[in-house]
Amino acid sequence: MPKLPRVTTAPLRASSWFVLLALVLPAQQPPRADELLAAIVVLEGYAPGKQAPAEPAVVAAAERLQRAMDRIVKDPGGPVGRRLQELLDARGAALAPTQRRPVREADPLARTLVRFWSGRLQQTPAAEVRAEPAAAAFPGAVPQTETVVREFAIDLRVPGRHSLGLYAAPGARITLRCAEAPAANELRVRIGAHSDDIGRRPSWPRMPRVARTFPLVAGETLAANAFGGLVYVEVGKPSEAPAKLALTVGGAVPAPRFVLGATDPAQWRAGGRNAPGPWAELATDKVVLTVPSEQVRGLDDPVPVLRFWDRMLDAAADLAARPRQRERPERFVADLEISAGYMHAGYPIMTHLDAAAVMVDLARMQQGPWGLFHELGHNHQSRDWTFGGTGEVTVNLFSLYLCETLCGLGPEQAWGGNLARAEQRLREHLAAGTKPWGGDEGKVDFALRLLMYAQLQREFGWAAFTKVFAEYRALPEAERPVDDAARRDQWLVRFSRSCGRNLGPFFVAWGLPTGEAARASVADLPAWLPAAMRPAKR
Repeated sequence: MPKLPRVTTAPLRASSWFVLLALVLPAQQPPRADELLAAIVVLEGYAPGKQAPAEPAVVAAAERLQRAMDRIVKDPGGPVGRRLQELLDARGAALAPTQRRPVREADPLARTLVRFWSGRLQQTPAAEVRAEPAAAAFPGAVPQTETVVREFAIDLRVPGRHSLGLYAAPGARITLRCAEAPAANELRVRIGAHSDDIGRRPSWPRMPRVARTFPLVAGETLAANAFGGLVYVEVGKPSEAPAKLALTVGGAVPAPRFVLGATDPAQWRAGGRNAPGPWAELATDKVVLTVPSEQVRGLDDPVPVLRFWDRMLDAAADLAARPRQRERPERFVADLEISAGYMHAGYPIMTHLDAAAVMVDLARMQQGPWGLFHELGHNHQSRDWTFGGTGEVTVNLFSLYLCETLCGLGPEQAWGGNLARAEQRLREHLAAGTKPWGGDEGKVDFALRLLMYAQLQREFGWAAFTKVFAEYRALPEAERPVDDAARRDQWLVRFSRSCGRNLGPFFVAWGLPTGEAARASVADLPAWLPAAMRPAKR
């Protein structure tokens, strides 16, 4: 690659105030190469401290390069790509983020270079992929061992990831052969379970992207990932009729994989749990748990904990009034860093590494892991009955339900006793004459808001919730609420009808806004307030 002359920062600092202005002002058009090169100069001239930069020019330069990164990565031979590559070469492999040496937002140039590096790795043709040394730190190295050739029959009716129980070593080229790969199913091969892009996180203990996908085509597909990873076939669009994809995969090593009802625990103990892949999966037809292999090496029998997980998935479906049989299994994946929060919902549900030990330990699951229950709840929420200010409230109906039905924990014991403490705050509101629900501005008291739902559950039972949730699921599209006002009104009316009580006074006492027409529509029912909120008798 041709060398570019090093650009100094002196001219920019001395006279190019107009370049700084251009960096600070929002760009109306995609930035030109000279503007991006100027942004790089700004970052080169910045001395990182302990905190993220606050200087407007530095912040703007970093953001401009971040927004343009996809375009830069696709043109590595252009002036901007060449300059970033020069700087990257000068820093060397020491720039690679690890848990011990993360790349932090305090160093915007390092983050720009790592993002460029990560993007280029995503663009490298499979035949040219080489192992990245940082893969040994995460997701892990593969011991020298012989690769295997395995045959599979992929059920094309099931969307999403299909686990193969194989692991591609960092930089290893694997081959997938099939006679046909129906284009209608949008088939892909994935290497790596860790699909979260952590580029917006303040600290990167690993590369922003460590998984790769490739289209799966008829004949032979070559795939490789510089970081390695578990191998999957992904079905983008499922078939309606029964259909199987016959597939042969070579070049990978076995990974620990236990499937409830299919894997013999004796065979698991005899060697399956010690397969060389550094990541393992425990699976049922309802859920797949992806954890470091070290978490299952000493697990003699995964059956009891997987049966607990099946009960957990069934219980969540029961409360949401959904069928227990799922279109595809839910997935939980432990990661060194994730794209948002401590855990987040989605497909897959993502957790940090410390949750992995809990996920495969029956005794710890029976203690009521609120976070795991919470994220599963998000995947069962409905927008129809989750209005503004309740996204982190109605989700915990599932947490409460799972704690109670699976772990024998009542509302007072679940969630570290947060609801019990919320009872005291409710009493304080009532004594002060203020509405406990509060506004949507500032910090929301989620535990206090959940208490409102818990009062309904305490009085009318979980069946009232399931009945209402089933009503929502059966609604024609034209009858679904279209905004938050309609969602609040429908919730009032439907729950009142479900339990046979007029909840209008209850909503008013809490300070949760509802429409006059909605309250009037249930005025024929006996009014109800929990004992703690009834006016004192004189």
